[in-house]
Amino acid sequence: MAHADTEGLQRAPQVCSHCKSIKKGCDKKLPSCSQCIKSERLASTWTSIPRSMRAKLCPTVRLSLLLMNSLSDVLPSNFESKDSAASATSNSVFSSQIRHIIERDGKYIDDVVVRYFQGVHLWLPIISKKRFRDRFAHFQATPTADFALLLLLMRLIIQHPSPDPDMDQDREVLYLASKTLFAQVQAFVPSSLFLVQAGVLLATYEHAHGVIEAAYVTIGTSARMACALGLHTKPCSMEMQGTDAWLDDEEALATWWGLMICDRAIGCDAQMHGRPLATRPIRDDDYLPLEPEFLDGSRRDMMDPTFRYFVSAISLPGVGSFGREAQATYLLDRVRMAIEAGQTSENTLYPLGCELQNLLGTVMEQVAGRWGIYCGATQTLISALYTLHQTAAMQQDIDNNPRYRETVKVALKTMTRMVIDIAYAFNMEVGTINIDILAPATQHIVCCAQQHILTAQDFNDRKWLEDFNQLRKMLNYFNQRWIVAGELHELHLLE
Repeated sequence: MAHADTEGLQRAPQVCSHCKSIKKGCDKKLPSCSQCIKSERLASTWTSIPRSMRAKLCPTVRLSLLLMNSLSDVLPSNFESKDSAASATSNSVFSSQIRHIIERDGKYIDDVVVRYFQGVHLWLPIISKKRFRDRFAHFQATPTADFALLLLLMRLIIQHPSPDPDMDQDREVLYLASKTLFAQVQAFVPSSLFLVQAGVLLATYEHAHGVIEAAYVTIGTSARMACALGLHTKPCSMEMQGTDAWLDDEEALATWWGLMICDRAIGCDAQMHGRPLATRPIRDDDYLPLEPEFLDGSRRDMMDPTFRYFVSAISLPGVGSFGREAQATYLLDRVRMAIEAGQTSENTLYPLGCELQNLLGTVMEQVAGRWGIYCGATQTLISALYTLHQTAAMQQDIDNNPRYRETVKVALKTMTRMVIDIAYAFNMEVGTINIDILAPATQHIVCCAQQHILTAQDFNDRKWLEDFNQLRKMLNYFNQRWIVAGELHELHLLE
């Protein structure tokens, strides 16, 4: 009987004190099962390291420890089985891993969402706030890897640099983790609008922080995913306005425009000279994207699809900030295509320059001295005017046309003076400006102004030096939000 009782005891199920799972056939009463011991051991790898010591680790080591720790919470029970790789790439694994990364420094997803829509969303409105709320509620019950990745990229792009190099390594680690997970999720999850949006945010972050080569590759990957989803041929929606289907269609159109704008912003960088764009040319009959207030559901005035306008309608009054940026990008595209086709004669470039100047004048009237609106359109138009007139100035036959040569010279000087005036006004009002609502594109037009100042014959004039100091002050302020190290390096060289 005793023997039988012993055998019964040996066969009795044991309950793990940590995960409460039942372990059958165990002959020892362990405080926790082997899987929990393994999970606890991995989890303690990161949390047991003092924060001051973590800051001294190189970003790659810190990233490895962080990912190991985040995976420890979701290791499947059959960790050592042949199916462990498939289990580790499930939606729940990625979602838990990403949630851990977002919240590791006391940040919470709800806070991230609020900050994103109060800042970045105002100048990059590719996400419908209304649809996002619906999807976020569904995500809480049924996590998916692609939506989790979008949340992580929202967390990344709202992150400010720190003047303390040790503390700023946290941002570098977050970037490396985001970059790694962006690649991992693509390997196991079909292309989706969330992945494209995450790619646009990642490419924008990389471009704004001077990681231009990475930005070029990221925007190319995102463009391929977008084409696979048919975003490149997406018209405006024919669904009933205000419905989920209508919002989904319009959000897809806005995302495609955000992708094309980001692609061309990256292409304007001097290091990208001669490289092809990731997206197709902008067509005359591409529909303008909706402004964020429509996608957010805060405006309910009806719009008949037959009255939606094409991007080429640049004389159309009352176009919003996102629409004007799309039109500015359309004109920039035309300048780029003309130059690439060798059509750089006065007959081609002069009419294009007039269109750019007219639209810039319209936009400046709409700005009316306010900060945080139409900044993307303004900067794109100035960049396009610089590109056009710098190309014209380098043509061999321009010396044979003194009138056109003088027009080009005056235009470049006017553009530079405009950028300098923006710098003066910005520096005077900087204490009242929320830097989160400003797009990072300012760095490019400042670079254009610097290059033109270098060609000035009276460069050593005190006025130029004072102007130059204003450009430096504005870039230094932007450096608190975006790492514009390339431009700052140029300023140091010029000084």
